[in-house]
Parts: sequence; C-alpha cells; structure tokens
Amino acid sequence: MSFYNNRMVQILSVILYPITAFVILSNGAKIVSWVIPAVIAVLFCFLWKNLRNLMISNALLWILSVPIWLFWIEEERGAVVFIANLPIIITLYMFIVFLPEVIIVLIRNFLLNKLFRHRNNE
Repeated sequence: MSFYNNRMVQILSVILYPITAFVILSNGAKIVSWVIPAVIAVLFCFLWKNLRNLMISNALLWILSVPIWLFWIEEERGAVVFIANLPIIITLYMFIVFLPEVIIVLIRNFLLNKLFRHRNNE
C-alpha cells in the first residue's frame, strides 16, 4: 500500500498520463490499433491512488491537448471541423474512456481496501 501513499509516484502518474495519452492520440494513424492506448489507460488506472488523481490527469489531458491540437492543425477548415466535432469527441471520451477508468479505479480501491482490511483482522 506504500506505493499508493508515495506522493512522488502519485504526482508522476498524474503528470505522465496527459503526456503519454497526448503522444499516443497524436500518433494514432501510425499505431493503427486501439489495443495499445487501451492497455496504457488501464495501466494508469492501476497507478492512480484515487478518483481525484484520475480527474486531475484527465482534466490536464484536455486542457493541454485541445489547444495544442488546434495549433498543429494548419489549415483553417481542419480546425473548424475539429471544433465542430469537439462536443461529440468529448461525449464519446466520457463514455468510452473516462467512465471505464472511473470504474476500474473504484473496483481496484474497493478490492485493495477489502484485502488490507482482511489482512489487518488476521
């Protein structure tokens, strides 16, 4: 349990997720598979201590990524299309990425608490 109580590990996981996710999502055409991003997202779910860290990481991802992506889109029409599709992208992200992350972190925390509570009672 000391791994989850290590403040430096938690800060690194909160900061590293947006960077990793941004790099992977920006190179999606080269990766051509959703397996790698899914595995990385699940691995980060096991690194975060609680929902607060998960939410901070995801907020940082969106706060940093959207302006950078808009800056990278060179043609004006591409930026307009991106902005027009942003509500759909965010909605899909909430149900396909964020909600499963929340569920995984909650289940992991429940199991860890139950396991350590059981060990302490022995």
